[in-house]
Amino acid sequence: MGEFVGIDPRGADQLIRQMESGKNTLGRNRHGLEAAISEAGVSWTGAQGTSAMHRSWAFFDDAQRDLKWRIDTLKQAIPDSGAGLLSLVFTFDSESEAARQGKADAERIAAALKKLGLDESAENWNKITAAAEAMKGKVNDPAYSAALLAALGPDRFRALFKQWMGTEGSFLEKGPSPAIVHQQRQFVGPLADAYANAERAGRLGEEWRGTFSEETDPGVLSAMIALSKPSSRLLNQVALRVLGRPQGADDSTFGQNWSLNILIEAYDADPKALQSLLANNKDAAGWLLHPGRFRRTGIPGFEERLGRVLDQALRPGAGMDVERDQAWFNIIRAMGAENSPWLGGGWGTFKDSPISETLARNVVPYLDQLAKGQVMRDSPELKSIFPRSPWDALDPDDTSRFVGALTQDPDALRVLMKASQDYMSGLDIGRFRPFGDEAIQEQFTYRASLGGGIANLMLGGTAYAEWTDDEYAEWLAELAMLPVTWAANKYWSIQDPNAATVRDVGLDVTKNGLKKVITDYFDQKTAATAEDVGDDLVRRLAEWVNTSLEAHGQKPLTEAQQNEVRMAFRGRLYDALVKAHVLEGARCGPFRRSGGTAAPRDRRAPGELRFHCRSTP
Repeated sequence: MGEFVGIDPRGADQLIRQMESGKNTLGRNRHGLEAAISEAGVSWTGAQGTSAMHRSWAFFDDAQRDLKWRIDTLKQAIPDSGAGLLSLVFTFDSESEAARQGKADAERIAAALKKLGLDESAENWNKITAAAEAMKGKVNDPAYSAALLAALGPDRFRALFKQWMGTEGSFLEKGPSPAIVHQQRQFVGPLADAYANAERAGRLGEEWRGTFSEETDPGVLSAMIALSKPSSRLLNQVALRVLGRPQGADDSTFGQNWSLNILIEAYDADPKALQSLLANNKDAAGWLLHPGRFRRTGIPGFEERLGRVLDQALRPGAGMDVERDQAWFNIIRAMGAENSPWLGGGWGTFKDSPISETLARNVVPYLDQLAKGQVMRDSPELKSIFPRSPWDALDPDDTSRFVGALTQDPDALRVLMKASQDYMSGLDIGRFRPFGDEAIQEQFTYRASLGGGIANLMLGGTAYAEWTDDEYAEWLAELAMLPVTWAANKYWSIQDPNAATVRDVGLDVTKNGLKKVITDYFDQKTAATAEDVGDDLVRRLAEWVNTSLEAHGQKPLTEAQQNEVRMAFRGRLYDALVKAHVLEGARCGPFRRSGGTAAPRDRRAPGELRFHCRSTP
């Protein structure tokens, strides 16, 4: 039995750095001093000469190595200890003794494994079991674990897992079930711990650091995660191996996907690792959040579990700001891609999805950057409003499709609706008249641009929500009114309750007019194209501004100013309004929608094919 050791790791780490500095100083001056001593010969006045300098360097080096071994061992034995003094009774007296024992135990296991390969008798099984059990209590020493793995080698390591965990069924691809993990923990658990501890301490040999993950079956890797406490680095290495497989590998027809479940349970304990994975690998978000993956595990409650872990990794304040931003960037780009499986395809709609609700709730702080992305596309001259990195590299269409993916879930939709309205309220557009001095007009333009940006973002996404035509028209009209509603409530503030009621009625009349234009389009009561409807909506919004100004004693806009307001609304909203109508028309036909009946194709203009939905009476 080794000695009792108590160390403050932070103080010990500082001492190691100081000894390294001393070694560097001796190393830099060694050759010059040796030359000077040699040249001085018998006249050198020093007591011991170069031998003292060499002994000093060797002392620092030996002391460093021994202290590092002690710190590594303490950290593996007490991984979640935090700061302060750590103490432990060591298994071995020195690093060299630990390494010798690790090599000896590996040779014993290898010999037993060889005999088992020749004869799977009960006697040979007992020998290999005894050899494995001999590791218990030793694997917390990283020097022991590293030496054991080096002597055992990756091939024997994998063979041991397959012997105990079994190669039948889908284990090698889908991973071990909780029952198998529990049954075999006493046999292969020490092996998994040895690997995890040596990896965390940075003591794995090259053959283990190189292609080990790529050459090992996903089921073996996930079993290692289930049986140990992996570092974030190791967990993400295994995740990329498991998630990077073709989608067909996750089909639960051929067995439950325990590998994916093991990963999510590990990320539940280490959500920062998941944040790092999503941030630092551009493909990981698309792999993890593909419906063909999380909806085909065959494991009850998996989607809810994934939503909970995503919440821990992505909520405001989680982890590092830079990594969290990049993780969100990759998620939005993956889910909002042009051929996203979240929109269309064979996966249906995503109602009542805990993943959608989690993402909607946690993306709210980024709506400002996403709105600025819409402004950057529509008003490239307004450089002061451009989003910061990495949001400036995000395609606004991807962003709209991402919103569309989320708004298929009613709860997620409500979150985003309220957030967009709160965002507009916070802009306080109405404090600035559209036509005043240059500074006031600049502030109006800035806020109106962001208001149009958030409306565009939501308009581009909500065409994918599952509503009746009346519900959709209500929401579309409300979004179109966003840039003027808050202007009315803030700028044209009226103290007289009766006058304020008149103003609110005016808003309602305008909104109802917008709804009628939209529903007439879907019900084929008009020959207008989507472009015609977009023009009509923009015209009505611009007219409302002038009418409201005049009704409440404000100076009416000149014809030139009216045109400028109309063109401003058109620039902010027109493309999104047209796209929303085209998407909604195409999406609801020729299929039956909830509350709507498909109507036949209707040719409205040369080369234009549109679909309509007619609301059922």
